[in-house]
Amino acid sequence: MRLYRWAASVSLVVTLGAIVVSLVVGTATPAWLVTMWSPPSSSVGASPLVPVLGGLLLVGLVNAWMFWQVLRGPGPAGAPLGRAGVWLRTLLYANVAWLVIPSFLPDTVEVIIGLVLWVPALVLLAVVFAGSGRLFRLALLVFGLAESVLPLVARLADDSVLQRFVSPAYGVTLLVAGVAGFVVMVMLLLAQRRDGRWSRATQYIGWGTFGSAFLVELVDSLTRGSTIESIAEAMNVLYVVWLARTAHELNREVGREAPFRVPTGVGAAAMVPLLMVVGSETEPRLTYSWQSIDFTECLARLGPPRVADLPVHERERAYLCNVRKPDRDVSDQELLSRGRGACIRFAAGEPVKARPALLALLCPDVIGRKHPELLLSTAQINQQEAEKDRAVRDQLKREARKEDALCRDPWPALRTRFQATASYYDWDGQPYGIYDAEADTGSDAEVIWNADSPGAMEVSGQLALFFTPSQDWAVCVTAKALRSAPPPLRRKGWDKVVEADIVSESGRLVMQRLSASNVRFPNLARNGAGRYRLRLYTRPGVDLILVYPVRRVG
Repeated sequence: MRLYRWAASVSLVVTLGAIVVSLVVGTATPAWLVTMWSPPSSSVGASPLVPVLGGLLLVGLVNAWMFWQVLRGPGPAGAPLGRAGVWLRTLLYANVAWLVIPSFLPDTVEVIIGLVLWVPALVLLAVVFAGSGRLFRLALLVFGLAESVLPLVARLADDSVLQRFVSPAYGVTLLVAGVAGFVVMVMLLLAQRRDGRWSRATQYIGWGTFGSAFLVELVDSLTRGSTIESIAEAMNVLYVVWLARTAHELNREVGREAPFRVPTGVGAAAMVPLLMVVGSETEPRLTYSWQSIDFTECLARLGPPRVADLPVHERERAYLCNVRKPDRDVSDQELLSRGRGACIRFAAGEPVKARPALLALLCPDVIGRKHPELLLSTAQINQQEAEKDRAVRDQLKREARKEDALCRDPWPALRTRFQATASYYDWDGQPYGIYDAEADTGSDAEVIWNADSPGAMEVSGQLALFFTPSQDWAVCVTAKALRSAPPPLRRKGWDKVVEADIVSESGRLVMQRLSASNVRFPNLARNGAGRYRLRLYTRPGVDLILVYPVRRVG
């Protein structure tokens, strides 16, 4: 008996024996180890035994057929292979062995080994194919390298689970690699048909790899990671058989066979998985779902964006991102249908639960009739807010100018060019102050505010605070900077007259801005750096501050 027949028979007998043992012991573990070549997951023990063993029997039959095909070896020599053909056949069999023999190496190492085995084989396939032009072979190599190298680059760049989930670059890389893999397989099968060395059975098996891929995706979407999904993935053995048959028939005569036609039954069978995924026209169809939206994009949105800020083609996507139901399996079309139904009820005046700002993403014209403000863009909203702030500031300036015009100099006989008068309205119960323009007055402020009961004027170092304002009316504040001491204290007509010293190391004592009309006070340190005397005269609604030097700083 030849090796391939012996291996297929042994594989089938061992599979049947393992299934019998599993029936006797009441667990699918023996049969799973023999057919799947890996330990079973926890879901296997929770699944019914008989259906699992039925699926494993099917996998065992497929494995026996695979051994039959793989171990046949090269076919009868019909034409000399040449050095490129010999190396190609060796690499194809090496790829088959690498895919069949179980490996327990790290994922990155396995990817690199697969890349080393497949890329040279792809290059040699482009060399030995007959009937294909240079442009076709160049495109085959470009797509083949993209399929092989891009996943490796993405894995080496960042192999973390979070990176795979949220990184747009990682997702685009895998998408490009998947499309490139599809194109490469189609081009290889077309090149085999043009070459004429490979039988129709080999080409049918190659085209069957697409059907098996659709089958795995379909089972994955229907079973959500159950035991049946793991059994269905064993159907990927068709690709291994295609590689083995490609190497087996490589030394046949090059010739033109009849044009390759896919049988009607095969085409119909390939359409069934697509129809099951898409669904009928009378039911919601999955075009895209909120799960496919960038994870960080949804997290970054705390509420629905303004409809005017989004292009038309992104509004439905933004709506889905805000109405997603992580705990419910609801298609995007169903969610959109519910939203459009809410728009119709809103237009009819019926109550709806959805927020108008959210429905504006689907039906802006309907929502805008009752809530025109929701159709404004963020730039327009900001412009309106800026105009309101500007109007408030202008109003405050007009009122401040009126208040300033009512203020008079309480001591007009004591004239100096270095004086100013302005109104101060104590909106928030805060005092106003005089301070050295270049000093750090933080510690002086702490000393003043930590005082038990501050008086009308408190001074510390280079800061003076005046606690005379009242929240009920504006206070007219007049400050005069003198070169020498003023006349003696005049208490008549004033409630309080207090004095204290302040220091200016920079030679610039400034009054904080008091009025919204931006009245500017002059530098109150007439003699430059040194110690100055502050004298405060105060009565309800009027403060007079005289500033004159005591001595210069040495």
